[in-house]
Amino acid sequence: MTKRTPWAEYERAVRVYTEAGAAETVQRIVTAMSRLSRRLDVYYNARLEAIDVSRTEWPVLQALAIEGRDGSSHPSKLADAAGVSASTMTHRLDRMVERGLVERVPDPENRTRMLISLTRAGWDLFRTAVLDAEVGETNVFGPLTDAEQAALAALLEKVLAAQSHEPRRRR
Repeated sequence: MTKRTPWAEYERAVRVYTEAGAAETVQRIVTAMSRLSRRLDVYYNARLEAIDVSRTEWPVLQALAIEGRDGSSHPSKLADAAGVSASTMTHRLDRMVERGLVERVPDPENRTRMLISLTRAGWDLFRTAVLDAEVGETNVFGPLTDAEQAALAALLEKVLAAQSHEPRRRR
């Protein structure tokens, strides 16, 4: 049996979808994005493991970093961002507090709720992960010139901006 190259597998997948009636250009885009996403996921998993960040901790670090260095969030919002239940997030936050990555403080506006924020160690770990991942991300898009990368980013942002609503969650 002949081993197929990743490019041959990509072409085969596009051909199968188009033979089933899908639009070729759309399938080329979707298939390429899907394969790049998988490739990046494999890279991210390895890099996060190397710097001692679990795949369950990463969405929390990411969501809190987006809130800003002095920002915070509620456990329920973090659970939504990570796509997990509130009880799962509570356990995740317990471990992250033990590791010194996040801290919990009572919400001054509602004493029954907690605010979660990154500690200095949590922020430093987030920054390390971002800088570490950039090497692989740069390599993935290395075949493109700076102008092509900017054009690709602009086109993807245009598609993303056109998605005016979030998909409904299944209950």
